[in-house]
Amino acid sequence: MSLEEIAQSSHLSISGNTSRIWMAAWHHKGDLLASCGEDKTVRIWNVRQDAGEQSCKFSLECVTTLDESHTRAIRCVNFSNSGQLLASASFDATIVIYQKDENGEFTEVNKLEGHESEVKWCAFSMSDEFLATCSRDKTVWVWQMDEDDDFNVSSILQPHTQDVKFVAWHPSEELLVSCSYDSSVRFFTYDGDDWVTKQKFDKAHAGTVWCAAFDARGHRMVTVGEDAVIQVYTRRNPTELSAVDDEWKIASRLQIDDTIWPIYSVSWNRFNDFILTAGGDGKIRLFKVSGTIENSLIEPMGVMARLGDEINSIAWCPVENRQNLAVTTADDGTIRLWHLRI
Repeated sequence: MSLEEIAQSSHLSISGNTSRIWMAAWHHKGDLLASCGEDKTVRIWNVRQDAGEQSCKFSLECVTTLDESHTRAIRCVNFSNSGQLLASASFDATIVIYQKDENGEFTEVNKLEGHESEVKWCAFSMSDEFLATCSRDKTVWVWQMDEDDDFNVSSILQPHTQDVKFVAWHPSEELLVSCSYDSSVRFFTYDGDDWVTKQKFDKAHAGTVWCAAFDARGHRMVTVGEDAVIQVYTRRNPTELSAVDDEWKIASRLQIDDTIWPIYSVSWNRFNDFILTAGGDGKIRLFKVSGTIENSLIEPMGVMARLGDEINSIAWCPVENRQNLAVTTADDGTIRLWHLRI
């Protein structure tokens, strides 16, 4: 089993300089990527494959650069599940919504304001009715899209005592998760009147919790953090209760012993139980989650690649015929496409 780099590009300025890329996100069809970084731009990439579905030769072609919406670095970008909207979250405390037109171009249609400090993450719910954002101001905001595609504030949550680094939605239900500098992980649900804390893990990690990812069915979740620990959570009663009514428990944890650096990003493959992680030591690691839901085990599969700089994000492709592809972004200004050869 090996991980092969198959394409690479960068956020190249007119002067020829590159700058840190914070993250890249897949379109649900797996043929587009959006990336963002310190240069205050969002870039849309075509992920092209050479003729033949079995070919592992790919290229990244930048087809759009969106550079007029933010005044500071852009920390996060994510497509809606319909693929028609794109949201970007910036250190300028705003979130910008772009819409895809009939020509396939994304143009700014809305700017969401209200956070008092840097916005660290944004994510659409599976239904696309809700957009969650989080910030250095210690808040989580839930925005609701109306029939005119306008976003209104549904709730402002302040359950954390420090920066909120990350938010993620359950893959099929309106269950929201947040990760924070205060070492905690929190679950939120809608009670009919407001979004409320459903469950919390106050000391989920020893230090900042950087990222979380659900498996495809939403029965398990993984978090990573400053302590270089990978932790898997499972639902207690997934066969009889919905995800919003069920309780979660920590089922397994694994300390990565060969690093002192934080793990910044984790991605759970939708089509198998492979997990990829990346972080401060520039290493891409592969893990497999085995066993039953009740007794999930984390199996290290090895360090698959290493870069010379910190890796800020990693994400599996969400499409079955490209399920072995993953994308990374790094401090060296690169966006790289990888292929896992099994």
